[in-house]
Amino acid sequence: MAYDLEQLGSTGFQDLAAALLLDAFGPGVQVMGSGRDGGRDLYYKGQLIWKPTEDQASEVWEGYTVFQVKHKETLESRHTANAAWLWSQVREELDAWADPSSGRGPVPDFLVFISNVPLTPVPDSGGHDFINASISQYVASLEDGSRDVGTGAERRARLHRIKRIRKWRVWDGNQIQALLNTSLAVRQAFPGFLTAADVFANLSQITGFVSPENLEAALRAHARTTLVGEGMIYFDEAGAGDTTGLPVHQVVIDLPVTLGHDVGSGSVIQQVLDHGERMLKPKLTTVDGPRHLIVAGAPGNGKTTISKFLVQAYRAAMLSGAEDLSTHHRALIAGMRQALGRFGRAMPRHRRWAMRIDLAEYARDHGQNIDSTLIRYIAERISLRSDAGKVQPNNLLAWMRRWPWFLMLDGLDEVTDPTVRKRLIERVTELVTNADADDCDLFVVLTTRPMGFTEPIAPTQFKRIDLDYLQPAEAVRYGTLVTKIRLRNDLDRIDRVTRQLQSAAADDALRNLLRTPLQVLIMTIIIGAAGKLAPDRFSLFWGYYETIFRRERDKQTGFSRILQEHGQQIQQLHERIGFELQDRSEVGNRSDAALTDQELHNITWGVLDQAGFKPSGIDEDLLTKIVNAATRRLVLIAPRGDEGYGFDVRSLQELMAAMYLTTGPLDVIIHRLRIAAASPHWRNTWIFAAGRLFSVPQEHQQQALIELVETIDERADERLGSIVPIGPRLALDLIDDGMARSLPRWRDRLIAQGLRTLWAPPSTDLLDTVHILARFADTGESQRHTIAEGLRDALAGPAVARLTARLVQRDMKVYKSGSAPWLATVRKREGANLAPEAPDGWADFTEEITTYPLTEEARGKVSAAVAAIHVILRHNELQRAKRRKSRSKGSLAPTEREVSAILTALADEQGAAALASALHHIAAHEPVLLQALQEEILPLVHRAAIGEHLR
Repeated sequence: MAYDLEQLGSTGFQDLAAALLLDAFGPGVQVMGSGRDGGRDLYYKGQLIWKPTEDQASEVWEGYTVFQVKHKETLESRHTANAAWLWSQVREELDAWADPSSGRGPVPDFLVFISNVPLTPVPDSGGHDFINASISQYVASLEDGSRDVGTGAERRARLHRIKRIRKWRVWDGNQIQALLNTSLAVRQAFPGFLTAADVFANLSQITGFVSPENLEAALRAHARTTLVGEGMIYFDEAGAGDTTGLPVHQVVIDLPVTLGHDVGSGSVIQQVLDHGERMLKPKLTTVDGPRHLIVAGAPGNGKTTISKFLVQAYRAAMLSGAEDLSTHHRALIAGMRQALGRFGRAMPRHRRWAMRIDLAEYARDHGQNIDSTLIRYIAERISLRSDAGKVQPNNLLAWMRRWPWFLMLDGLDEVTDPTVRKRLIERVTELVTNADADDCDLFVVLTTRPMGFTEPIAPTQFKRIDLDYLQPAEAVRYGTLVTKIRLRNDLDRIDRVTRQLQSAAADDALRNLLRTPLQVLIMTIIIGAAGKLAPDRFSLFWGYYETIFRRERDKQTGFSRILQEHGQQIQQLHERIGFELQDRSEVGNRSDAALTDQELHNITWGVLDQAGFKPSGIDEDLLTKIVNAATRRLVLIAPRGDEGYGFDVRSLQELMAAMYLTTGPLDVIIHRLRIAAASPHWRNTWIFAAGRLFSVPQEHQQQALIELVETIDERADERLGSIVPIGPRLALDLIDDGMARSLPRWRDRLIAQGLRTLWAPPSTDLLDTVHILARFADTGESQRHTIAEGLRDALAGPAVARLTARLVQRDMKVYKSGSAPWLATVRKREGANLAPEAPDGWADFTEEITTYPLTEEARGKVSAAVAAIHVILRHNELQRAKRRKSRSKGSLAPTEREVSAILTALADEQGAAALASALHHIAAHEPVLLQALQEEILPLVHRAAIGEHLR
């Protein structure tokens, strides 16, 4: 059969060429990775044996062979035009190989061009003879002294290089078709590329796989159903007042990402779709490194919208061309194609079967069941969305072995309970590891907030990319887009909102609010309602609540009087519900906790009773009206089907929880914030709470918060606060939030605390720290100088500070503008001496452990913890020796036994104090131990449920 080689695109065709070469010549074929390859897409060193074909006899090449792949996006109807294009590509390569200044080397002994262009075999006039004759004429032209261009020496130098190429061959499109027909393994590795348009109608033809009864029908039904049902975005989820769902392709925005020091920046849709175009079967893939992605992004950064869009893009590609589609299906596919065009993309060529899993829902449904795999859960989900019968997990596994998959796991950060989170990560690791063993073309993308993400999820399989904030121009474009969608034909309001957005983008005080899609949407709502903008995130979100409240209060509806007379009780209701849901969602498998109707009424009853009303008597009707007003008009608290009520936008839940935490005497508020500071689950709530304290011009409140940040790690032995402090990162979060921007007194104290991160070992969120420091430096000359001085100090500090500072400067190079490139060049002060290293502290460590006054029970716990520490360090030494011998990475993670021993000691007040005191002596010399504490042990302490202590 004929295969559509154009469909593969340049990336897929290069992967196909590599697979065919590996199949023909074995593992000696070396595949070059992405980036500059010196003209070598693939190469082979040694004896290459060519099998005979209809056109050529068998042959043996001995030496260095280079393969160059040339894919033509669209073939012409005239064969001569295709052959002319291929010759132009070949000539460019020959020019580069001949040019001594090209930087290419060494020149190969043999050269093979591989293309999807079909060359006609007609003797003398056909495409094959044309290419071969053209190459021969190219060499002859260099041998002809009368054709000198420049000097004769230049011609002779070019001839000397090109004559090193002893032979060449061309694999054209016809040859590729023939190789595919004879190579079942390669053909089955590329079904998503090679299949006809109607995927489901051609599965058995392409893969040779006859599916179990009803599987194909269930998969087709699931794809069609979810193309409509799972690709909608509702602005009313953010209180925008529009209950009409919109296809995700109409409102999505491609977000910038930072990829790390070695590869620079890009955009998330570009990165994911480019990666998905690769064939990822472990035995044939050309991808060098992790095959799966972790996308980390701040609250409100559009991770869920992006996840829905990417899944819908793959579903649209799978269904495109099918006959059994409705007009609505075809319109959605066309809309997806148009949206991708806005981002300079075509529909995915590698037709992956796509599935999106909300990890909070998975944790709720299966988090406590250790035997529930992700494949089993996916099978259940497909069965629920299809009338074709129940899909069995083993059938789904067979499908994954035969067909490429795209699996989106959205919202790891919403799974907070340590036990459930650990179990979930184990399931993800099992999935990718088993898929690897089964040689599946599986592509997994996992999303999370960066705060608290420390777990090494299959580090050889997953690469992390970080969503960056929107640039002002991007924010204005997105704000304009969503405003036009929301306001439709109200051209005057659209124009006013757009102009004010542009003004905000040019205002230094407001620009930092245009960072995420959610913040931009909120700004458009506030501006559209003629509200005022404040230059910090808490005030923005709270102003949004007030805007929504005023909008509904002023409408002439049956709820307007309730909203006018009982706004205070409705606000308190939101605050209590926000706190209650935030509390519940950190416990067990309740990551997406909701309130039942009865619980909602009970909380409302409590609010009214506290205010002196009689909700069980004469005010019973008032209770019902307030519940209805809160859930039907403000639409921040929304129904969740049979589960009850909750906040559809997590940041709004966290905002209301912050309002609850900051209600009461200041000493009570500070105590609550001290308890919540270390928890990743409460971090966004904590920042909102700090923002509320800063939003009021009360100096004593602001000072109390700054002093809390400065002292947060004192007397925090239970989490080893003095060894692995959280205060510096808290300070950076507050700086980046913008609340102290206009208050130099507090700003300077916060950045001084934040710069202490440069003196600690590099953390897992170092890139995020770099972002914050770079953005702060861009806010003024004084701020730029402060960051530079902090780097100079660290570069002259002890070894750990010098290492962290150099890594920060390395990542500063990613930025192309602002202060970052200059900060990357800062050096320690001229003449400054490096700080001396502290002496080895193991003797002091041992003495501290031996002499510290402890009860017998506490001493037993500490002894077990010390033994665990020694095991971790000894295990590391063994792994280092093993890596040196095998050149593999190995695993440095402590076992559950060591983790448990250290956690047990930290849970004992005396034991924690003794351990913290002793670790002071060795922390600077044992980076492996610090890494284990940061990534494996203390996250379990930080994630302990604390809601009960915040009430």
